[in-house]
Amino acid sequence: NIHWDGGWWDGFASDAKKDKCMEKYTRIWEQITDEFGAENEYLMYESLNEEGAWDSLWNRYGGDDSGKQKAYDLLLEINQRFVDTVRGKGGTDAKRHLLIAGYATDIDCTCDEMFRMPEDPQNRCAVSVHYYTPPTFCILEQDADWGKARANWGSPRDLNELKQNFEKLTQRFVSQGVPVIIGEYGCPTKNKEAASIQKFLSAVCAEAIARDMCPVLWSTTGNFYDRNAAKMYDPALHDAMFAALQPQSEDAA
Repeated sequence: NIHWDGGWWDGFASDAKKDKCMEKYTRIWEQITDEFGAENEYLMYESLNEEGAWDSLWNRYGGDDSGKQKAYDLLLEINQRFVDTVRGKGGTDAKRHLLIAGYATDIDCTCDEMFRMPEDPQNRCAVSVHYYTPPTFCILEQDADWGKARANWGSPRDLNELKQNFEKLTQRFVSQGVPVIIGEYGCPTKNKEAASIQKFLSAVCAEAIARDMCPVLWSTTGNFYDRNAAKMYDPALHDAMFAALQPQSEDAA
């Protein structure tokens, strides 16, 4: 997918820059499909990453909502251009499964009624969100001006929050036949309790699988997965996460 690239993405919110940004976005996907279009369907494309949000149009953290509809419409336009460009290449890309980024890949913003999926003649689009909740555990390694870093996770309140967030996705998308991929989830390991890390990662995995959603662990920093050895660094974490893939008996449930 497309992530940070020097900040040009903000230009979509500018009437003076939008057309140039859309042209650049289209050319990127034309080149990607030229390069990878012959790959089989194990390869998925994702329209973008977390940058599908424009505070200059609508600040989702509070304030004026007058630009909210414009912000959501802009994301839909970009996601639709993505689908149209890929499908227009034909071949495997004409039917490849595509991943559509939600608004800021945020669950609440993506479950908002203003968010809409693009039209796809193949009906092979899934929605992508990220899960770093609570951010005081999943993001902060030390205290910041917006929150106090947490070292542990796993209270009944934490587990209930996880269930409530995933229930929103179930009702908004899964129950309507739209697949959901948790495209990123994870937490740092610095200043975190090891047992809480394992509990969080395995709980998110289990809750997603139970709801027919696909969780993807974010481990680009090498905290959890050894890419050279193709295995998890921590065997206990591996076992806890993969236990979520096993069918649960009615007694266990």
